[in-house]
Amino acid sequence: MKDRTQTSPSVSAVNRRGLRPRLTLLLGILLLIAIWLDLEPLAQRWQQTGGETIFWDLHFPRVMAATLGGIALSWSGLMMQTLFRNPLAGPFLIGITPGATFGVALITYLGATIGLEDTGTQFALQPLAALGGALLVLSIQLALHKKLTQLHALLLVGLVLGYFFGAAVDIITQAAQAQQVKQFVMWGMGGFDRVIPSQLYIISISTLIGGAILSYHRHAFNTYLLGDIHVESAGKSIKNLRLWLIIGSASMAAIITAYCGPVSFVGLIAPHISRKIQGTESHGPNILTTAFAGALLTLTADALANQLLSNNILPINAILSLIGAPVVILMLTGKNAR
Repeated sequence: MKDRTQTSPSVSAVNRRGLRPRLTLLLGILLLIAIWLDLEPLAQRWQQTGGETIFWDLHFPRVMAATLGGIALSWSGLMMQTLFRNPLAGPFLIGITPGATFGVALITYLGATIGLEDTGTQFALQPLAALGGALLVLSIQLALHKKLTQLHALLLVGLVLGYFFGAAVDIITQAAQAQQVKQFVMWGMGGFDRVIPSQLYIISISTLIGGAILSYHRHAFNTYLLGDIHVESAGKSIKNLRLWLIIGSASMAAIITAYCGPVSFVGLIAPHISRKIQGTESHGPNILTTAFAGALLTLTADALANQLLSNNILPINAILSLIGAPVVILMLTGKNAR
């Protein structure tokens, strides 16, 4: 009996190590199935006149944007949680998304005032405006991060900033024209159906850059999680690591927010799903699994939004909230239970 007691933990550990790659592979297979399920119902439309053009110009970009958007937002959330050493940090809760929304609102509502009467020009400047708003929020958060060490205080700052920028958007809306309000409200509902093929290049490039930063600095980010003293002991620059985390997370979240609207919960819960599968906070094993989890979430929400009702498209954020809220509650209660 004694030998069984001594060997069972090691056997259990070996089984868990062998199970994790299989779970990651399963997540990748589920992702491919989700892509196929999102595209397959559209295949029958190829038989119609102009069906092929509609597929490649509208439907295919939507599905690819949902895939890339899920990857970018999940990586952005992973980098945010590393930056603040906070498992509940994310583009939405920390305030990146409200800040990016504020930047887009300025371009949409005040574009004509500053000489940008052309709607196409305003649309082209949306990513820069969103990035500027995101960096503004992150600068405020970093300035307060050294003084606010408690988890609830940091999250409270993010919520307050969200309310602040939301109020600013409401004030700007009062001076806007009806068409501008309609345009911004539709953008604010979130969705991947507005993405056109040419914009996929920008989304792909920003996602690849963010992923490259995350992959290249993965070992340094692991050290960063241990604390500033460990970073200095390893001969790394804390300011440089924070700068890379800001650039990577803000750029990915801002670009997706600019083209797809504010998409909630993905950046928050995808890294947690990955850590649960991998059993570690190390960035190396979690990069791919986090991407799979985020893309699977957005593709599932996109498929349900476009196929659940035959004559209506449901809001992406509504579906993600229904999926994400129970997951966050389970994560919190599960940690408290342990």
